[in-house]
Amino acid sequence: MAVIAMVGLPGAPGATTSALALHRNWPVDGDRWVLLAECDPDGGAILAGALEGRLQVDVGLRHLAVSLRGDQSLQDAFWKQLVRLSDDSSPGERRQMLLPGLTAMSEAAALAPEWPQLAELLVAIDRMPRNAHEVIIDLGRNGAYGPSRVLAQRADLVLLVVRGTVRSVSAATGRLPMLRQALEGDQNRPAPALGLLLIDEGPYGRREVEQQLETPVVAVLPYRPAEAAVLSDGAPEGKFAKTPLMKAAAGAITPIRQHVATRRKVLYSPVQQRLEEVRRAR
Repeated sequence: MAVIAMVGLPGAPGATTSALALHRNWPVDGDRWVLLAECDPDGGAILAGALEGRLQVDVGLRHLAVSLRGDQSLQDAFWKQLVRLSDDSSPGERRQMLLPGLTAMSEAAALAPEWPQLAELLVAIDRMPRNAHEVIIDLGRNGAYGPSRVLAQRADLVLLVVRGTVRSVSAATGRLPMLRQALEGDQNRPAPALGLLLIDEGPYGRREVEQQLETPVVAVLPYRPAEAAVLSDGAPEGKFAKTPLMKAAAGAITPIRQHVATRRKVLYSPVQQRLEEVRRAR
């Protein structure tokens, strides 16, 4: 199981599209499902984009803050804000759930006191004793900074989506120090693993990007604008599931899971746990 946070860059869209590509391909079985939590403080894009406004819902992140003004606990309110995106009536059918995002930047202020509780709840979903679920968090360009950064801090792996263009690599060079600082800001917990999800566009390949940014490229997705438009703007799908973009997204899940497993193996080893206990006791 895993909690993955996706982070974008200014002027280089791709975090939400990449999150959707992973979400649609993430393998789940039994009674488990995969949740995509659209937690971009600048506002969500999936309902109006990928779903083309076809799904009229009165639930989601923006309604969560309203629910909490009453007597409901966060946990009780949260489960009522999810939307099922897949039909699980057939055996083996993937189960995809969505927490729709905000509709305006102004709505993020109302959730500021709740971000830490939401982060803990998303982690708890991943670590349920039975039927643990996978969680992908879309933080957009600014969600890993400010009050909502706790969502990134509590993830297993944070993926910065970058393209192999001069513009994108330059933006990442400026953002990475700030991102690392944000992820290490919680002194009570180890920082999550940080990696890159590379969109294969531009003159820089995997090796050049890793060297330039001094950060590992965890996975690579092809630059396929027409295919990506299905996820960003709801273009006609056709045989979309068999496109190079979707095949690459399916293949990206294995290295992502491997990074999570490696981090957890180190983090939860008896020696590391003892070191954490000593550090917290000081």
